Amino acid sequence: MNAINNPDTTKKIFTLHLFFTFFCILCVYGQNDTLSQKIIDDMAAKFKTYPSVSISFSVTVTQLQDNPETVQDGKLWVKGNRYKLEIPDFVIYFDGSKIYQYFPEAKEVNISPPDPDENVEDFQLMNPQTWFNLSSKSFKSKLVRESVQNGRKAYEIDLYPIEVKTARYSHIHIMIEKSALQLVYLKAFLKDGVQYAVSFKPFDVFQTALRDSYFTFNHLEHPNVEVIDLTF
Repeated sequence: MNAINNPDTTKKIFTLHLFFTFFCILCVYGQNDTLSQKIIDDMAAKFKTYPSVSISFSVTVTQLQDNPETVQDGKLWVKGNRYKLEIPDFVIYFDGSKIYQYFPEAKEVNISPPDPDENVEDFQLMNPQTWFNLSSKSFKSKLVRESVQNGRKAYEIDLYPIEVKTARYSHIHIMIEKSALQLVYLKAFLKDGVQYAVSFKPFDVFQTALRDSYFTFNHLEHPNVEVIDLTF
C-alpha cells in the first residue's frame, strides 16, 4: 500500500495540516484590538530575526464524544522559507522548492512541488514561512488577560473568525510569552466538536543558520527508500 494512502498516515497528515493552520491563524487577525494586534506583530517580527530555530511541541486532540484523547509530540526546524518537521513515523522536508514526505516504516519518500495556484490552503498549511506573512482580514483578536503557563508569564489572546459561517473554527485561544515573545500554548475549538491543544517548549534559537542541506531528504543516507517523484 502506498504510504500516503494508508488511513493512519492520512490521519497524521490531516493533523499536521490543522497544526499548521493554527500557526497561519496567528497572523490572520482583525483590527478591533490594537494591543493584541501589536503583540502578534511583535512576535512575528522577532521570529523573522532568527537565523534558524527548532521548536518542540505536543499536540493533544480531544473529541467531545466517546473517543479518548490522543497526544503526539513533534519537532520543527525552520530557516527562512525552509523547514523540517518530525513526528513519530513521519517526516516532512521543504527545501524552498520541493516538499519531501518521508515515511520511514514504509521506506518511501514522496517528492512534490508546492503549487499555490492549485491548492492555496494546502500550500500555506505546509509552509511555516507563511505563518507570519498572511493578510489580516480573516480573524479578529482580543487580549483576554495576562497569566502564567508552565512558569512563563504570558498574554492570553482569543481569535475569532470574521466569516463565521464558512470558518472551520468557532475560536482559537493562544498564549504568547511576554519576555521572549514566543508562542507558549494554543487551543483551537473546531465546529465539529474536536479540540486541538498545542503546548510549546521555549524555542531553541541558533545563532548560526543551519545548512540548506538539512532541509532536503538525503537519498545517500537512505539507500533502501523508494522514491516517488511527482515533480515531473
